[in-house]
This record gives sequence, structure tokens and C-alpha cells, in this order.
Amino acid sequence: MSLRDAVAGLGSDDRGVSETVGFVLVFALITSTIAVTFTVGLGGLEDAQLAERDNNVERAFDVLQDNLDDVSRDGVPSRATEIQLGGGELVLEQESTFRLNHTATPGTVVETGSLTYRGAGGTRIVYENGAVFRMRGDNGVMLNEPNLLLGDTVVYSLYGLGGPAQSESGDRTVLVIGQLDTREAALDDRAATDNVTLAINSSQATVWERYYSELAAEHDHVSVSTAGGPDLTVTFDADHYERFVVHRTETRIDFSD
Repeated sequence: MSLRDAVAGLGSDDRGVSETVGFVLVFALITSTIAVTFTVGLGGLEDAQLAERDNNVERAFDVLQDNLDDVSRDGVPSRATEIQLGGGELVLEQESTFRLNHTATPGTVVETGSLTYRGAGGTRIVYENGAVFRMRGDNGVMLNEPNLLLGDTVVYSLYGLGGPAQSESGDRTVLVIGQLDTREAALDDRAATDNVTLAINSSQATVWERYYSELAAEHDHVSVSTAGGPDLTVTFDADHYERFVVHRTETRIDFSD
């Protein structure tokens, strides 16, 4: 073999090696791109599914609020609301307390109870005392406000959720049945000589505080304090209204398939 042939052979081998290395690099790049796209795309799809699930629960709680308003406002004997759990948990608890104090009543007017959906990432959708919340830890937003009339006449609606503590979880749909238990005018102060105080203990206290603080900034009727025993105390000043009415409704909650 001549020197020229030997050199030509070496060049051919180098080209073969280069082509092989190039193929391996291109194949690795394509494989990595597919893997990254699959991983990111799958994660994004899962996030979108979880977000849509929580949005569906929010819409169901919006319907729940309307249904329980029918029970309170119109005296409808019962209402049922479907909530699709989608892997989350629905819980009826008796930890939240709303306590109204006024000298015209023989004692305090107290209602308890909240309905909570626990979703992904610590998200909670909560119905409590006529309002709907979206919470994460102690922070959150009030999605739907409670019924409250502020004017020369103040009309406050106090909602209680009765029944045993219960929970449901999984991928199924739960029927939440609300049955009217008690509906009354717990207070009708036409003289308006004394203040009315509302003491709140709730996992949603920070959002309740924001809600009532915004009302206090607009109305002289209301003042807010976080000092003392309760998480929050709201005072309705008798000097700024002529009549104070409290509508109290207690609804028994049951879960069904």
C-alpha cells in the first residue's frame, strides 16, 4: 500500500467516525427534546386539570350559596347541590363560631359550621356564614359576599350549618342536602339604643377582617378590632342606625350519593 492510499484510508475512517458521532448527537438531542416536551407538557396538563377541578368546585359552591339563600330567605324546606370531588375532600366542620351580642336579647345569638372542600396544593373552597372563600393557609379571597344591608336599618343574616361532623373524598359526586331547621328573627331592635357586636372565630378570619374593614371605611355603622379573645370583633354603632334586625337560619347538612 502506498503512502497516498494509507492517508486516504485514514481520512475515510475519520469521516466515518464523524458521521457516527454526528448521528449520536442528533439522536440524543431529539430524544432529550421529546423527553423535556413530554415532562413539561404533562406537568402543565396536570396543573390545568387541577385548576379546572377547583374552578368547577367554586361554581358548585356558588350554586350552594344560592340554594342555602333560598332556604334562609324564602323558607324553602330543603335544597340539594351536587359537588364533584375530583379526588378532593369535602368536610362539614363545627369549628367556626359567629356570636352576636346585644342587650335586647336574653343571651348571645350563636351559629357555627362551615363546609370546606380541600383540593390540590392546600387550596380550600369554603362556605361559611353565607359567604364563599378560596383559601390557601390563612390567606385567601372572598368569592361571594354574605347578605348584609347597611343603612338606616341594618339587616344582618346569620347562617349556621348543623349536623354531625362528616367528610367525603374520592372521585365521585356528592349530593349536599340542606334542610331547614331554624329560621327566625333573632333580634329586632327598633330603639337602636345599644351597639351590636359580632365576635368571629374562624380559619377565614383574615378575609373576614378585610371584608369588614372595607365596610368600615365606607360606613360609620361598622368598626373592627382584632384585640381580645375572638379572632375578630365587629361592632355596629347604634348612633348610626335606627333599627337592627338579625335573621338567623340554621340548616342541617347531610351528604348523599
